[in-house]
Order: sequence, then C-alpha cells, then structure tokens
Amino acid sequence: MFRLAARIIAPLAAVSTLALACLSIASSPAWAQTEATPVGSATEPEIESEIEEVTIVGEAAGPGLWKVRNGDNTLYILGTLSPLPKKMEWRSREVESVLSRAKQVIPARSDVVADIGPIKVVQLYMQYRKLRGNEDKQTLEQVLPADLYQRFEGLRQKYALRERDMLQRRPLLAAGELWSEALSRSGLTGRNDVSRKVEKLAKSSKVPIVLPKIFIDDPKAALAEVGLISRDSEVACMRSTLGRMESDLDSARRRAEAWAVGDIEALRSRASSDQQEACWSALQQSPKIAAIRQQFEDEWFKLAVKAVETHDVALAVVPISELFGRNGVIARMRARGYSVDDP
Repeated sequence: MFRLAARIIAPLAAVSTLALACLSIASSPAWAQTEATPVGSATEPEIESEIEEVTIVGEAAGPGLWKVRNGDNTLYILGTLSPLPKKMEWRSREVESVLSRAKQVIPARSDVVADIGPIKVVQLYMQYRKLRGNEDKQTLEQVLPADLYQRFEGLRQKYALRERDMLQRRPLLAAGELWSEALSRSGLTGRNDVSRKVEKLAKSSKVPIVLPKIFIDDPKAALAEVGLISRDSEVACMRSTLGRMESDLDSARRRAEAWAVGDIEALRSRASSDQQEACWSALQQSPKIAAIRQQFEDEWFKLAVKAVETHDVALAVVPISELFGRNGVIARMRARGYSVDDP
C-alpha cells in the first residue's frame, strides 16, 4: 500500500525539485512512469537506427566545487547535471576531502510530507492513471496536429519502437516518455546518480544529511490541476521537445561530456532553454504545482544559508543550471553579502 503512495507522491515531489525545474516534464522519469513495459506486435518491423552514444566510460570527477564564504565558514556547492552518461563512474576526490571535514550535507532532493491515508492512496492512484490519458480515451494521433504527430511517430520508431503505450498518453507525458527513451538510447540517463552517491558517501562518513521539507496539504487537488492544463500548452511542450530531439540531442551529449571533464564555460550554455520553458510554462498553469516547486527552491536556499552561517564546512548539491543567471544560487548568495569563488 505504501509503495502505491510513493508512486503517487513521486510525481508531485519531482515537480518540487530543482532538477525538474531545469528540464521540466521532458526529462522527468517520475512523471513518465508507467505500469509495465509494452511490447510491440510480432508483425511490427524493427527499424534499425544509427544512434550516436556518449563515449565517456569509466571514472570522471565532474566540475570543481563553488565556495560560498562567510568569514571562516565555507559552503561548498557541487553542481550536478541531468542527463549524464550511463556508463560513467563519478568520483571526486575534492568532494571526498570536503566530506571528511563537513558538518552537514544538503542534497538536491526533498522530504515530502503529505496528508494521505490508505483510502486516499487508492483514490490518488486511480486519479493518476486517468490523468495519463486524454479526454474520451482519445489517442495521441487524435489530439495532436497531423504534422506534429508524424514527427512524434517518426522519432518514436527511432528511439522507442516497442513503447506503444505512449500513443495513449496526453501530449505532456508522451513528450516526457519519448525524451527519456531518446536519452537512454543515446547512452544517457536522467537520474541524478551523482547526488545519490554524495548521500551515500556522507552516510559512510557519518555526516548529517538535511533535506528541505515539502508540505503537500491536498495531493488530490494538485493532481486535479494537472488535468486542467490547456491543450495548446501541452502541444507547445511536445513541439519544443521534438525540436530538441531532432536538432539538439547532440547538445545534451556535449553538455554531459563537458560536465564529466569539468568544462564550466560549456556548462553555462542554455541550449535547452526553449524546451524547458515551454514544458514548465504548461505545468505552471497549475498554481499548486508551481507552489510546490517554489516551496522547494525556498526551503533548499534557506538550508544553504543556514549552513554557511552555522558550520565551518558544509556541502550542498544543486543542478548546475540553477547556479547561473541573475536569479541563480550564486547571484542570490552574493546579494546576501557572501563571497563566492568559482572552481
């Protein structure tokens, strides 16, 4: 029963994370989660496609750490990236050194608290299943413009030939599922394995881990708002996602490679912003979902500020795109009077 609860809360929690804020629905495994892996029919022809994969295999350190200084206190920040190479083994001796002295670690995820009991679990699960599809059980072909559906189907046959359940999804979720499959076929993964590894290292070093707490007082209402997202917004997300797959998947590979070797300048690029903005604009039509995201950002930043005010050494993890820009973590830290050193 509580595994069912986790399946329902996971999509809501995912919206609150900075990772989802960066890539929105188009790269969120939680929203794209399905019951089973569908198998194509025996008569469906296999289409062999030459798909370039990332070439990084083995150990990589990633970028260096940003240092937020407050007198004698230092908050070290590790910027993570999604997607990254599936076969890459991350190891940063700099992070290991910091953890040997750290008093606290703040990961790039949250602790979700929701008012939910056994009966509500079942109700939410049924609601979630219903929201994955279109009105009146329409297919994706029926709800998308003909030209856009042809592009989607061409890319599905290239990257996800056997995933026919996508054809029953609403456009927002179908875009996310296809993007995840394209990443996987390209040797990439959207999981934040680096943040998980940091937590594992922290536990082995007995460093306290503190998580932002996200309170969801009405999960059912939050999911219901997703069902009210306009069709035009979902189509815009789909169009941007397909455009990125057609012309910019190489950029995702290059950014993954740049992260692995610590190329900070290359990581400042915002090549994927059009897709991010289109898909996040769709989700922001839900005030409750937008509030969950904002709640996470506010709580994470409060913990980071408290850490640099309280501890001589602390470590925080955040998606690297959230570090840059006028409203990024670095700018906000400097606005509070702290000095920030780049790697």
